[in-house]
This record gives sequence, structure tokens and C-alpha cells, in this order.
Amino acid sequence: MKTVNDLKNRKVPFVTIDPALDKLGEQNLFPEKLAKANQMLKSARLPTKKQRS
Repeated sequence: MKTVNDLKNRKVPFVTIDPALDKLGEQNLFPEKLAKANQMLKSARLPTKKQRS
């Protein structure tokens, strides 16, 4: 068991993840935005490469 002082002196942050968030992992919360982003990625092109003369 770690003491409070040990936790305060750590260089890595102490984070706990709520297990209730697991139910949201597979859900699509914003389907309209996801569809729009996928459409933009399909039509996106890389810039043309300029050739040196």
C-alpha cells in the first residue's frame, strides 16, 4: 500500500479510469459527424509535388 506522500512525489500522474466508460466504447455517438468526416477523407487529395527546375 502506498502512502499519500509516495503518491504526491511520483513523476507519473496517478489516473484511474472509470469502468462505466466501457459501455461507450463500441457506440457511435455522432454518426452524422462520422459520415461527414469519412466523406471528406475519401475526397481528400495530397498536394501536388512541385518539381525543381
